[in-house]
Amino acid sequence: MANTDRATLLRIPITSQGDAGPISTVASGLTGVDDFAFTGEGNTVLATLNVPNEVALVRADGTHAIVLTGEDGLQNPTSVAVRHSRVLVTSAAYFTRADPNLLRAHLDD
Repeated sequence: MANTDRATLLRIPITSQGDAGPISTVASGLTGVDDFAFTGEGNTVLATLNVPNEVALVRADGTHAIVLTGEDGLQNPTSVAVRHSRVLVTSAAYFTRADPNLLRAHLDD
């Protein structure tokens, strides 16, 4: 789960009874986090950061690195999808009002 207001990515485990377990913060400092998708490699995710026009690669230990930016064509990215090694990021251009688009990228092995 993402919390845009607190710039965090959260984990909510499911108990053996099917209930929600205790919530924990996985990563912080993700300004404008809007959406995320698992990359297929463990608990690593790509997260869209709407306001700074970025996509962050977030590792299971909470560390993260910016992997796509406005220079790559992002304009307020709102959604990310991963299929195999393909990444699709939609940009709504809410604030920039410049270029709503769909960005295609590739995950390196």
